[in-house]
Amino acid sequence: MTPRRSSREETRTALFDAALEEFAHHGFRNTTHADIAAAVGIGRTTFYEYFESTEDLLVQLVEERMPLVVSDIVDAISPDLTAVDRMRELGLRTVEFVGLDHLGLILHTESMRMSEASQRRVAAAHADLVGAFAEIYADGVAAGDFRDLPQRIAGQLMFQTVMGAGKAIMDSPDPKQQVHGTAEIAVDFLIRGLATD
Repeated sequence: MTPRRSSREETRTALFDAALEEFAHHGFRNTTHADIAAAVGIGRTTFYEYFESTEDLLVQLVEERMPLVVSDIVDAISPDLTAVDRMRELGLRTVEFVGLDHLGLILHTESMRMSEASQRRVAAAHADLVGAFAEIYADGVAAGDFRDLPQRIAGQLMFQTVMGAGKAIMDSPDPKQQVHGTAEIAVDFLIRGLATD
């Protein structure tokens, strides 16, 4: 039997959901704590019983939801695939998340504008995804499929390729129609850049 969630937990979840909707419609920077509170039907000052600011709300939302998203992405990839095929799957799934999911869109556009402390917390929430890319890359190097590049450079290549593809999807007139083609192009570009030949 699932324990009943408290009213406080339900309100916090409602604030997260409302924030995602408000951010998607108006943008993170154009959404106030009052907008989010109104969408949930609570007072503006009550918002501060849950979060210090809209940035704090976003960071806590990432800390709560990203590990689940990352787990879904990583767990869907068979460990029996070659490193190249695992990199392809991880890249495709990550580009799709960055380009289409409200949380992915917000993080891509706003994380660099956050305070350093918030950026560190957001990065920590993505640690398993970064680790998955690093592990697959290391396996590919060991198998002779990927070039042995300095870790920082390989990491930046993977990160920038995925984020650039996500931005291209976001900026397209019909993101849902563009996501698969754009993801395929980006991942093919990434794998060719890492490949030994």
